[in-house]
Amino acid sequence: MKLAITGWRTQIASDVVRDGLGVELLNAAGDVVAEVFRSDVDGAITLNTFNNPLPVDVVDRLISIARDRLPPSGDDADGSA
Repeated sequence: MKLAITGWRTQIASDVVRDGLGVELLNAAGDVVAEVFRSDVDGAITLNTFNNPLPVDVVDRLISIARDRLPPSGDDADGSA
């Protein structure tokens, strides 16, 4: 999925080692420069920029996409938790 900001795109990635799902941010070269990760273990959602300096508007858009694209996990899947 492309962001509305030129030079960036996102992709959904499953991580079986960390047991969760993430939205990765890719730069124009296709390198993953940040991710919003949702743990299936405890439902925690974290942002990791891997020490990359990123424009705030790009980070804001990444977080917005992640909120829309990452379904709830575990016991809170029905929204009752």
